Amino acid sequence: MDYKKKLSVEQGLLFHLIKQVRPQLAEKIKESKKIQTIIVGLGRQGARHAGLMMEYGTNVTCGVAPGRGGTRVHETVPVYETARHALENHPDIAIASIWRHYSTAKNATIEVIRSGVPIIVLISEFIPLRDIRDILVEARKYNTVLFGGNTPGIIFPPENIKIGMLPDIFQPEEINGNIGPNGVSVISRSGAILYHLSDALASAGISQNAVLGIGGDGAIGSRFVDLVSLVMEFDGTDLVVIAGEIGGMQEELLALDIQNHPEKYSKPLVALISGSHAPEGKTMGHAGAVVAPGQSYGTHQSKREMLEKAGVTVVNHQHDLIDVVKDRLKKTYFNIENYFAKMKEKWAAKPPTETWGTLITNVLPNNLLIRGYPLQEIIQKKGFIETAYLLSEGEFPDQKTLTYLELIALNAAKDKEPENIPQSYDLSKNIALSLLMDEKIGKYFRTDHPHMDKIAYTLGRVARYFSAIFDNQKLLNNLTDNTNYSDLIYLALVGDSNSDQRKIRLLEGMVTACVDHGVTPPSTQATRILSSVRPFFEVALSAGIMAITDVHGGAGQKAAEFFGSVIEKANMGNIDFEEATFERMREIIKIGQRIEGLGHRIHTQDPRRDVLWQLAEEAGYAKSCVSVSKLMSEAFYRVRGMVLPINVDGVIGAIVADMDIDLKIAKAIFIFGRIAGLAAHYFEEIESQAQMRRIDFNQVIYKGNELRQIIES
Repeated sequence: MDYKKKLSVEQGLLFHLIKQVRPQLAEKIKESKKIQTIIVGLGRQGARHAGLMMEYGTNVTCGVAPGRGGTRVHETVPVYETARHALENHPDIAIASIWRHYSTAKNATIEVIRSGVPIIVLISEFIPLRDIRDILVEARKYNTVLFGGNTPGIIFPPENIKIGMLPDIFQPEEINGNIGPNGVSVISRSGAILYHLSDALASAGISQNAVLGIGGDGAIGSRFVDLVSLVMEFDGTDLVVIAGEIGGMQEELLALDIQNHPEKYSKPLVALISGSHAPEGKTMGHAGAVVAPGQSYGTHQSKREMLEKAGVTVVNHQHDLIDVVKDRLKKTYFNIENYFAKMKEKWAAKPPTETWGTLITNVLPNNLLIRGYPLQEIIQKKGFIETAYLLSEGEFPDQKTLTYLELIALNAAKDKEPENIPQSYDLSKNIALSLLMDEKIGKYFRTDHPHMDKIAYTLGRVARYFSAIFDNQKLLNNLTDNTNYSDLIYLALVGDSNSDQRKIRLLEGMVTACVDHGVTPPSTQATRILSSVRPFFEVALSAGIMAITDVHGGAGQKAAEFFGSVIEKANMGNIDFEEATFERMREIIKIGQRIEGLGHRIHTQDPRRDVLWQLAEEAGYAKSCVSVSKLMSEAFYRVRGMVLPINVDGVIGAIVADMDIDLKIAKAIFIFGRIAGLAAHYFEEIESQAQMRRIDFNQVIYKGNELRQIIES
């Protein structure tokens, strides 16, 4: 049995319940094929079970946690300050689960009710009776189906949807390998009894299309009399089981309604009533499971007598329950052997490995997906600012937003760079110190796009720093609003104000090629580790930049120097490039040095290689060094007998050497591009991860978009 299959939501019992109270919302669900849920209260238990619900298949659309608005839980779920804000952004929420402390559960629940959510599961327990009273008044007023308080939740196995803390032990119907909507609907006051009887039913091959924990407190939102007839209206419900217990009058009220309105109860009903030997006045687990002394209602006997008088079969034990249900249904819903095999596998399984997620970059062999888009396609079709926006926000900006962000960057680049920055040979140190000492970065704040505004401003300032390092700052003093960011990059690094667009596009493409390579590079790890203690943006960014050294990120400059030496050897020895490359490699390896620009721990062919070579060809810069770069792998094989691919550093080094510009620009290109990625990782860390966490970078998994293609507007 393939338990990953599931029923389309509009065919299930949950959709039926939503349709009864919010028909317009049901129509939207029918179109979208999604039932959206919200989780209110993201403490330890709320956050943990949000993850378990998502693993089961529930669409946890967003969460609510005062003081944590603007963050994310489980990397993908946005968190809002209030339910009102959440519903403004996600108006089609159909179900809410409330995990707040009993002292704040009332206000949280009422806010969700007033927001129009049709089904609410109130997990919280120990809620004062006066608070429950106020909640019930609002629920009736807004026609809300309320489960709980003090409920383990509700689950719909055919649709793979659960709300609450129910375990994954409930079995749907299977028909020729497909999941069906039919089965027994279980409605229970007790969570523990609910687990046991559902497992017993499954052991007999009887599926459950819904298991509803209505709550064990004395006063709850939805009673048996509210739910049984509603559930029976669903075509897939073949039989209803209620699991009652002593205390209160729920079972008696249901029995009375059956007698008065038998037409509402068209399906078989079996009741299991617990507490047959409970003494008067003693609470049996639940606040509501207590027989009031001297009263003729709420006892096991009174409930049994009333239900049997209404024609309901009442049993005391789950073995009897199974016999009765089997007799009434006279069929099974799935292969029992497969069920036992699944349960054996489930209980024998090792606990899942602890992981954490990133949405930014999926590093695959010979491919890099930035938010789902292949980086080589981004290099070819998009600019650097657009890519920076994609890294941070998850989508490309529209033209209006792009123009706005470029203007921010241009204005930032016009301002004078910080004074008295100690200049050193190391570009990383120069840029990092400039960031740390630039008071404008720390003070800059806008509210239109708070993250991207900061990033765009920073990229403008970084362009200014590089212009000062390469003595091109005068060209940036008189920038006009018509200057685009592509031109700004070229002016800052190369200083040529008369270059054609193909050369400008080539340089920007190389910068874009370096934006990110997942969470494992040292620069990214440095930024994320520092971000975990919530430093200023520029501090975390500087830490990552300082980790860009000749060992990590500086290979482009070293590769450019190597290519130059090969060309020199070919000219001096009057030999072809292939032989010169071989001889120069052999000389370097013989003295124990490494060949920069070769090899990659993930890629056997760097996905950025071909698109950069193509841009160099179009710009007229695919000259001698680019030709040598295409011979590198074969030459290395001749020297060492190993196959190593040329990497992006080698390709950039070759192009920079052919451009006949300062070779340090190769490293500047890497730093410039990587800043966009580091900024995205900074915001992702502070928004989606716990403060001061211990980061194991081997535990990361990619949770973002799968492969998608750029669609040009």
